[in-house]
Amino acid sequence: MRPKVFVVEGRNDVSRLKQIYPDIEMISTNGSAMDPDKIEVIQKLDETHDIILFLDPDHAGERIRRLLGKSLKHVFHAFINQDAAKSRNGKKVGVEHASTAVIEKALENIQMIAADTKSDITHAFLYSMGLTGSPFSKQNRQKLAKTLHIGYTNGKTLYHRLRMFGISQNQVIEVMREPSS
Repeated sequence: MRPKVFVVEGRNDVSRLKQIYPDIEMISTNGSAMDPDKIEVIQKLDETHDIILFLDPDHAGERIRRLLGKSLKHVFHAFINQDAAKSRNGKKVGVEHASTAVIEKALENIQMIAADTKSDITHAFLYSMGLTGSPFSKQNRQKLAKTLHIGYTNGKTLYHRLRMFGISQNQVIEVMREPSS
């Protein structure tokens, strides 16, 4: 088993995770700028470690996730929902604002990219399930993403994440049949 390194956005995220997991190995991107040297360090770590992207559930975090996700071979994803990562005043969103229980749950549900996925997810299927193209699509996507622990998504990102993580139509149908909590 390869050692794990968690990639987070900032020093506050590092401090927050160290409170819960004192021995955790982390590297901070120092925000969304992502200088080439930092990317190179993470790519070098990828040769010997599993890289877990645990980034803020906002635009900057998604940008970093996309950028690193394309350039790493041993990459995993951990997600928190935006509503669980808001600061007390509600103005900021980030891993550092999440409760211990939310962070633990996110790290229990790390998503692995499926190698050679044979996913049967199609755009037509997402439309037929009301996950795109309907007035309730956003709420349906939120329910699905929360249950499957794949982070907030728009329709396009949902399609890519379901395929990337090897999630099948049957799994989606099962989740969508469950009553909302």
